Amino acid sequence: MIKVSKIVWDFSGTEFEDCDYEEARKITVLPKSIKIKESDLDSDACEEDIIEYLNESYGFEVEMIEIDED
Repeated sequence: MIKVSKIVWDFSGTEFEDCDYEEARKITVLPKSIKIKESDLDSDACEEDIIEYLNESYGFEVEMIEIDED
């Protein structure tokens, strides 16, 4: 399991770009953190692969993430 402890979404260029960040995140139902099954990504997935996965899965761009490495 890959634990992404902090996701910062990028709302620029969307109808939410002028909204408060937390309000926009809640309206769009985007997670602050997430656990991703390793089977959903390649075994050698890097940060860029995880960001791409989130972009494709949620339809919004990711500005940055923090990965918990246990």
